[in-house]
Amino acid sequence: MPFYQASVFQSSQLEHGTRFHFRDPHNSQLGWIWGNVTLPDTMSIATDDREVIIHIAETIEAGLVTWTIDALHGLGNMCVSFPIRIETPEQAAEVLMLQIQIVALWYVEFINLGIISIDKHMVFLSREGPSEREDQLLVEPAHWDKPVYAAVNPWSATTELQD
Repeated sequence: MPFYQASVFQSSQLEHGTRFHFRDPHNSQLGWIWGNVTLPDTMSIATDDREVIIHIAETIEAGLVTWTIDALHGLGNMCVSFPIRIETPEQAAEVLMLQIQIVALWYVEFINLGIISIDKHMVFLSREGPSEREDQLLVEPAHWDKPVYAAVNPWSATTELQD
């Protein structure tokens, strides 16, 4: 059973003609919940990343997030899914909303700097996720300070990896 899957977020830099995706926990992994933000029909593959991330932040602020056990982006749903680690005891809905808002806003800086981009092909056109192998997926550098409840850390005691 896989541990990771491709995130909707990818490196903005081309390496060998490819933009590599960052890694998210695989849908089969326990201990995660996905906050899904639906994108409007007015957005398309031509929509600027900044416009998409602003819509995401505003939608989260309005409380319009769908929570599921699987990521829904890349499966024919026009949305962006954010993994949030489930705590024990499980977070209240207000805490989950605050956590997803902080994670979405964390991406804004890196999108504005041109370091990270949104794979709009995955968001708007794909019916299945990219076929990248797990060892090709990128890990955010520690000095980027990604919120711990959204960071995939295989050595963490709170992350339960399944074989």
